[in-house]
Amino acid sequence: MRRPACGAALLAGLAGGGVLGALAMAHLMSRLRADSRLKDAETEQLRRTEEELLARLKALDAAKTDFMATISHELRTPLTSISGYVELLRDSDPDELTDAQQRMLEVIARNARRLRELIEDILTLSRIESGGFSSDQGEVDLAQAIERALTAITPAAEKASVGLHSDVRGPLPLRGDGVQLDKVLANLIGNAVKFTPPEGTVTVRAERAGEHTVLWVSDTGMGIPPAEQNALFVRFFRATNAIRQAIPGTGLGLAICQKIVDNHGGSIEVESAENVGTTVTVRLPH
Repeated sequence: MRRPACGAALLAGLAGGGVLGALAMAHLMSRLRADSRLKDAETEQLRRTEEELLARLKALDAAKTDFMATISHELRTPLTSISGYVELLRDSDPDELTDAQQRMLEVIARNARRLRELIEDILTLSRIESGGFSSDQGEVDLAQAIERALTAITPAAEKASVGLHSDVRGPLPLRGDGVQLDKVLANLIGNAVKFTPPEGTVTVRAERAGEHTVLWVSDTGMGIPPAEQNALFVRFFRATNAIRQAIPGTGLGLAICQKIVDNHGGSIEVESAENVGTTVTVRLPH
C-alpha cells in the first residue's frame, strides 16, 4: 500500500511545482531502496536457512550410514559363529539328529544366509554413500559376465521351475569394474528369477547401441504396482505385492545397482506392468 501512496505523492508534487516534485521523487526512491534492502536481507536469510537445513540433513544421513555400517560389522561376528555351528551339525552323523531337528537346522541356515545377504548389502551401500566405493576400471567383456551370472543362477531357476533365455550379441567389451558389474547382473537376474512364478521365463539380452552397451533383463513375473514404481530405487523399499506373497528380500538390490551403474557413467530404468512382468534396462558407455 505504501508504493501507491508514494506514487500519488509524486504526482501531486509534480502537479504542484518542481520542488515538491523533487521531494516526492526522493521520498519514492528512498522507499524503493529500503524495500530492496529488506528483500535482499530476507533472501539472504532464506539462503542461510536452506544451507543450515541441508548441512543438517547431510550430517544426519552420514550418521545414519555410519550407524548402519557399524551395526552390520557388529552383526558379522555372531553370525559367523552361528553359521559355523550350523555347518558342524550338518557335517555330523545324520543319525544324531531327528528329522524335526534337521528341518530346524535348515531353517537356521536359511535365515542365517538371508541375514548375511542383508549385512553385505548394507555394507556395500554404506561404502558407496560414504564415498569409499570406487570403481577399479579395466577391460570387461559384458557377454562373458552375463554367461557367468546365468550359470550361477541356473540351479535356483531350475528349482523354481523358471526358464532362462539369453540373447547376447557378444563379445561386448567395455571399461568397467568387473566385480561391481557382476554384482549388478547377479542382483538383476536374481530378482527376475525370484519374482517370476513357476513356468515363467527370464530373458537376458545385450548388444551394442551407438556409444553404449545396453543390457535388458526381462521377466514374466508379478510386476510392480504403478503407484510404487517411483520408489523402486529407494533403500529398503519393497513392493506391496512382494510383501503380501512373503517373497524374501532386503529392498537394497536395486539401490545398489543404481549406485554402481551411476559410478560407471551409465543409466538404469525399470518398466513394469503388474501381473505381466518387468524389464530393467541398463546402459553403459563403452
